[in-house]
Amino acid sequence: MANPTPDQLQQAHKQMQEALRKGGLRHDLQGRRSADSKQRGEADKEFNYDEFGRKIPKPTFLRPADIEKGEKYDVERVLYTTLGQQKGEAPRKITREDIMAFKDNIDLLREHYSTGISIQNIINLSHADDIDRANEQIHLVVPLSRKDSLVHLMTNAGPKSKVTNHHVEIEFSSFSSLVSSTSQNAVNLVKRWLSGGKIKFECDCERHTFWYRYMATIGGYALGRKENGYPKLRNPLLSGVACKHVLKAVHWIQSPSGIEYLKKEVQKDRTKQLSVRKKQTDRQILAELDQQISDLNKATKGKIQPNVQKAEKEMIRRAAKVAKEYFAEQGKQAKHFQDAQDRTKYTEWRNSGIVTDDVYQELMRRFK
Repeated sequence: MANPTPDQLQQAHKQMQEALRKGGLRHDLQGRRSADSKQRGEADKEFNYDEFGRKIPKPTFLRPADIEKGEKYDVERVLYTTLGQQKGEAPRKITREDIMAFKDNIDLLREHYSTGISIQNIINLSHADDIDRANEQIHLVVPLSRKDSLVHLMTNAGPKSKVTNHHVEIEFSSFSSLVSSTSQNAVNLVKRWLSGGKIKFECDCERHTFWYRYMATIGGYALGRKENGYPKLRNPLLSGVACKHVLKAVHWIQSPSGIEYLKKEVQKDRTKQLSVRKKQTDRQILAELDQQISDLNKATKGKIQPNVQKAEKEMIRRAAKVAKEYFAEQGKQAKHFQDAQDRTKYTEWRNSGIVTDDVYQELMRRFK
């Protein structure tokens, strides 16, 4: 994969400079969040009409109560999905099998990420096209500010984006512990504790909003607005983890520049007042951007590379878990059916005098 062209770098740099020139980046982020919340609320107010002319809801998301209905769902309420559809085909009605598959996907995701998510997990389990777009379209990322364990970063936007930049926020679960550590080597533990530790994150882009926010919410690694609506249209298989902006941001966190930034921030909180937002100056931001452009002009530096083998092993583990649970359930059902048959048979034996009451009671003990 080739490095970005000079024109692409110049365009990305221009986008970032324009954002800095306008100022009010925190206000810009808050405005986008407010618009996102409003749009999410409006999505639940949309309606469609069934073949009998009755008004029915047409949300993009399924609610937990919808999925909870299981087998009865498809006769109680009519919603649609694009699961299994070819591009351009009209959405079809959700079936009982869809609902059961949704349940399995949710349970698997919750189990897998119950202890949080690491940067390397984010990269390994992300869609290949998200990684490709991160490498090909998102060239620059810079920290704007930090308050306690929460870092606010900005990236350039992709070529077809409606905006010129995107905001990514990352919270490091081990930041406070590192700041409070009495170890003289605390600052040098940044790479292992922060860059290699568990994080929470969010991005203001639509990919994160409609594909990944629900996954982050139930996985316990979401920041900002929580989403309890299953993304039945955009990402019903709950695959992938992060958008291209988040991927570029976490990749920068693991770079020498990112590690050095975190070291300085940890040191600040170890020697100065806590709970105060530390902002980067425009000069510091531009210096970081210039350094990244210099790095990108060198060989293959700066590319996001997932550990494909590790990701494949994880997918196999998750598939094996599903298979194990399926066959265990099948076994329970078979045993239940056999027990019911045996009870009936033993009762008939007793009623017809083939066995005595004492023998009957002995036979029935196995079901207790």
